[in-house]
Amino acid sequence: MTCSARPTFTEIHEWVTEYEKHDSVAHATVHVLRQDDPEHLESGMVAIHLNHGPASISLNVDCERTWTAALSERSGEFPLSGGNLVALGEELYTTGKLCEYLQARTDETTAAPQK
Repeated sequence: MTCSARPTFTEIHEWVTEYEKHDSVAHATVHVLRQDDPEHLESGMVAIHLNHGPASISLNVDCERTWTAALSERSGEFPLSGGNLVALGEELYTTGKLCEYLQARTDETTAAPQK
């Protein structure tokens, strides 16, 4: 099912760029990528590589314009010192803040009057 209601790749890229002007995802690398789903090529997603944990997080928006986070784990154990555990917590917390920001921006564009 094609859904034109999703934010575009350009919108998502602009929102992440704007977010990073006043806030950031702690210790992590953030990328805005194009969707690889042939039905949603004009939309995008946000990929976050966690530096202190065995995972990456992808932030995706669905056709109902709801943002969700998917955690992709890497294999193997990863012993952490207390400081690295705190840093992992900061990565997760600030990724959640970015997800909430993207949801707020998406909701704003939904509420904006159509021209």
